[in-house]
Amino acid sequence: MAALLEVKGLTTQFFTQDGIVHAVNGISYHLNEGETIAIVGESGSGKSVGVMSLLRLIPMPPGKIVAGEVWFQGRDLLQIS
Repeated sequence: MAALLEVKGLTTQFFTQDGIVHAVNGISYHLNEGETIAIVGESGSGKSVGVMSLLRLIPMPPGKIVAGEVWFQGRDLLQIS
């Protein structure tokens, strides 16, 4: 069975006056139809930025999705304009 959602190597960075903040660094996972997933972690670990990256809601600038693929029903969401 093909994954409904597949995230491969997603990396999101923020460019600040103090340098680059590596908010999400190469996360990968997949979700099959009918499954549920929980994203858990400490405060500041990148949970919200990771999900916002999936939906392309990262404000550019200062943020940028610099690598990865997000496949949903056979389409790479990061390539849709």
